[in-house]
Amino acid sequence: MRLSHIVLLSLGVGALAACSSDDVSTPTLPPTGSVRYINAVADTGAVDINAIDQIELSGSFKNLNFKSGTEYLQVQARAAHFRVFANSKNIAVGSVPIMDTTITVEANKRVTWLLTGSARAKTLKFVVINDDVSAPAAGMIAVRLVNASSGAVNGYLVSAIDTPIADPAASNVAFLGQSPYVARAAGDAAVIVTDVGSPTVNAS
Repeated sequence: MRLSHIVLLSLGVGALAACSSDDVSTPTLPPTGSVRYINAVADTGAVDINAIDQIELSGSFKNLNFKSGTEYLQVQARAAHFRVFANSKNIAVGSVPIMDTTITVEANKRVTWLLTGSARAKTLKFVVINDDVSAPAAGMIAVRLVNASSGAVNGYLVSAIDTPIADPAASNVAFLGQSPYVARAAGDAAVIVTDVGSPTVNAS
């Protein structure tokens, strides 16, 4: 067995050595943008986001759970045709699109596509959020609040979730709205969210 492994390796090296520089082509990528997904649809569970117009650099992603997000995906810049499906082993469920849309991917842009709405009410949509990639000052971080709840909220940027809240860092952020970035020193940080005018913590 050991001999056969050596022979296979030698053949591979020989084939590589036989190629001249004239035979090698350098692939070039088309213009791309960076896209990440967040699933904010409460009445569906996990979803599959499928590009139906191409395969490579398409932006497809499987089994994205509610309240979960992806890393940034490299996606070809284009008017991209997507369908969203409930992630299910039942073909009668998983083969029926719950959203069908075309959305533009811009070259050299970094964005978040927030999937929101109701699958049952047929109001699903992507909300495109521009992700500022400029670096904060040395020793600082930048935080913002994006509101995917049902009403306006205040956001408090604190060191720990048990810190008493005072003045909000993000005030009266509307449904599907986003606050400006807030800079603070690098270190432990937490975000506490309340309804506007209420001290009751809804999320942290």
